[in-house]
Amino acid sequence: MVYLRNYVDPGSGFIFGQGLSIVWVLFLGFFGVLLLFFRGLFRFLKKFFLILVAIALILYAGGLLMHKNSPKKKVIIIGIDAMDPGITEKLIQEGRLPNFSSLKKNGTYAHLRTTNPAESVVAWTSFATGLNPGGHGIFDFIMRDPNTYLPYLSLNEIYNDKGKTKVRLRRKGKPFWEFLSEHNIPGFVYFCPNTFPPQPFSGRMISGMGVPDITGTMGRFSFYTTKILSAEDKDSRGRVIPVVFENGIIHTEIYGPKVASKGGIAGEGRIPFKIILHPDTKDVVLEFQGNKVLLKEKTWSHWVRVSFSLGPFKKAHGIVKYYLKSIHPELELYMSPVNFDPQKPLFPVSYPKAYSAELVKKIGFFYTQGMPHDTWALTEGRLDEQAFLEQVDDILMENEKILNEGLKDFKNGAFFYYFEVLDAVQHMFWRYLDTTRPLYAKNSAYQDTIYKYYEKMDKIVGSLLKRLDRDTILIVLSDHGFGSFRKAVNINRWLLANGYLFLSEAKKESGEFFENVDWSRTKAYALGFGGIYLNRIGREYYGIVSEVEAKKLKSEIINRLEAARDPQSGEKFISKVYSGDDIFSGRYQNDGPDLFVGFNTGYRASWQTALGGVPAVLIENNDKKWSGDHLIDYNLVPGVIFVNKKTALEGHSIVDVAPTVLGLFRIAQAKEMPGKSFLEEKE
Repeated sequence: MVYLRNYVDPGSGFIFGQGLSIVWVLFLGFFGVLLLFFRGLFRFLKKFFLILVAIALILYAGGLLMHKNSPKKKVIIIGIDAMDPGITEKLIQEGRLPNFSSLKKNGTYAHLRTTNPAESVVAWTSFATGLNPGGHGIFDFIMRDPNTYLPYLSLNEIYNDKGKTKVRLRRKGKPFWEFLSEHNIPGFVYFCPNTFPPQPFSGRMISGMGVPDITGTMGRFSFYTTKILSAEDKDSRGRVIPVVFENGIIHTEIYGPKVASKGGIAGEGRIPFKIILHPDTKDVVLEFQGNKVLLKEKTWSHWVRVSFSLGPFKKAHGIVKYYLKSIHPELELYMSPVNFDPQKPLFPVSYPKAYSAELVKKIGFFYTQGMPHDTWALTEGRLDEQAFLEQVDDILMENEKILNEGLKDFKNGAFFYYFEVLDAVQHMFWRYLDTTRPLYAKNSAYQDTIYKYYEKMDKIVGSLLKRLDRDTILIVLSDHGFGSFRKAVNINRWLLANGYLFLSEAKKESGEFFENVDWSRTKAYALGFGGIYLNRIGREYYGIVSEVEAKKLKSEIINRLEAARDPQSGEKFISKVYSGDDIFSGRYQNDGPDLFVGFNTGYRASWQTALGGVPAVLIENNDKKWSGDHLIDYNLVPGVIFVNKKTALEGHSIVDVAPTVLGLFRIAQAKEMPGKSFLEEKE
């Protein structure tokens, strides 16, 4: 997985209309008419009540009969994002993963080929649908509108429909649990990436990666501090809020979603927020909306509820956590992104809609934000390593509780649970494994951190193994592996230097969103984490590349890029450049990149490239805490797969999982699915 800037463009996020005073006029004007209408409706329903009851009983009985005749097979799939085969095999050999070792010995283990590109949103969407990226239309975390060249997040789309803010999935294709649902076979799906908003099916779902925070971003923290702000603070991925004590009290605000006024100008929802200092006991009291939270230094708060007004009759309910980093010499207070309140979410985060509220009653509040681990807060030093790992442990504890609750109700069908923990920890702590990095610290307390979280996942799998019956099939898999991220490559700089991209007004570099690009001369541009698009006539708004020229141009770029060398070390920084025609197939193939760059180990597309920037240099050293990644040639980062049955797994891909699940329930896979089952149902 990869975490993006909180805003992909300046206009992203939710904006809610507020001009609702006319509602009162309409309500009063039609009140009498409505009373008459409902009086007549009541008489109608009373007359046909017995008929309605009879129809309901027939439908219910039919459903019971279908359910009775449906297969009673149970399949449990545990998805562990970024579980790497190299680390897994090392720790099994050392005896540190006894439960994975048992699965390997008594069942089957193999490397699992990932998608090209090896990005979580792409791989997990292929896992769910059994489709190539060209079949489900998700090619990268960041894609672009060819009419504007502007980037957008591929997970979902926030849009306005007749004055109402709505969200829809960008994913095409049907996930396997919907195929099961058509045959009355229940599915239980927890936190699967790219499932927000949740779609109706026969089963239960908690949406995963793609659920935003209450402002509509992928997660924007707040950081209150008495420090004087620097230029870096102003460029923070979060919101850094300067505050001042007056007689031991700070008066500030909590920021929420944007609300459009009558004039159409969007302003942020705000809540008065008071911070009261107790210097002698090294704690503070946080007061807002009737809440009083006592928070000691170096500790996390529990979940606290907040609500923002969106106008008459409408509120946005959320939950937040706080971490008090320091009191002296400066106050530093972290506030998590405002998650949707699972009891009253602004948009449904579960199916059925009420299921998230039911879970709260059983296990308490939990993170609803699709990417909950705040890696940017650690990168920027708003949280230190220990505070970050405490957050990781809290999320993992919530996951275990939800997993156990879900399994209590699982009697038959397919059950999927997704864990993000290894991906987040490896992104941020790979620097303690790579001795070549500037941030490597020998004998650090965090030297073994990544391995410890593999052990924690082993314990979770061990608990699951104890509760399996002999007929339940268990599949544990990852979407890709992992590696070091030592250097960032600015692909648009290479395109500029080699005459494929041009800047206007004698500019030598460009900011994000193709700020200074001259489209009248540009033949190719890069966006996302390896995608290169040709500026095609008839597809891009200012396209200049004809179909005849495109084939020759792609071949030329491939040959020159694959021969490119790191000017600092002389190494080849690219393993292979793939033509989109060769790696993408399906009805949405032409929406994807024309070329995709598979980087060598240690290299990765830069953050600037991802958002359409053209920096001054080709390659930059990565000296950030975000030190590990998987955005390289997909052949270099396979995932893993364990099955508690003996079967042939070698050579299989993540796109084979959906056909396997369907085959186990004797459901024919869709014709457009390119994969094949690695387990067959026996008569």
